[in-house]
Amino acid sequence: MSNARQAGLAALLLAAGAAAAAGTAFPGVTCDADSDCCYLPESLASDPAPALVVLHCNGAVAADLDSFRLVADSLGWVLASCHATRNRRDALLNDGDVLHTIDKLLSTQPVDAGRVFLFGYSGQGVQALLTMTMHPEVVRGVASVCGHRGGIGDGGWAALGDNLVYLVTREDDWNRGENEALARLLQARGIVCELVTTPGKHDAGPRAELLEACRWLDLFSRY
Repeated sequence: MSNARQAGLAALLLAAGAAAAAGTAFPGVTCDADSDCCYLPESLASDPAPALVVLHCNGAVAADLDSFRLVADSLGWVLASCHATRNRRDALLNDGDVLHTIDKLLSTQPVDAGRVFLFGYSGQGVQALLTMTMHPEVVRGVASVCGHRGGIGDGGWAALGDNLVYLVTREDDWNRGENEALARLLQARGIVCELVTTPGKHDAGPRAELLEACRWLDLFSRY
């Protein structure tokens, strides 16, 4: 077999293996060429349905999205992840990639454009908040766990209208004060905001906690 043919066959096998891994490693989870992944529950809450886009500190992968299926299955939401956004990367580059993920989601899945939510923990909680302040017409609400205000000044929240913010902090979280200050700021501006403080230190928390956050977002986004 010629070297060119061997190289071509190897490339085909590699592509097939990648496609199989993306499509079958986690039942119901599919991933595209950008490694952005999507999960649809068997029964959607509505058509179109709300959607939660998961941001991860190290770049979300299929396994991360699979671990969030409790939210989608319980609420009938579409679940997606943005692979490119991550900590220690330019926040504006992250923002562009989150928007790209949302654009793809809206064009390929039965998603309600008025009920797209972001979830992020720690640094990606900050990213979720930043993206909402920059694009409040695209991102209806955010669930941020142990995040903070980052470089978002007080004026950065001025564009928010009927947007929703669900903040989670811990009793011994080094960002607790930041979350408390942010909740006061948003509530003073008339933004619907919930702050939940639980025992523990800086930690992402259980998926059941996120489910409660999404139940809250689901309820208040109906008005």
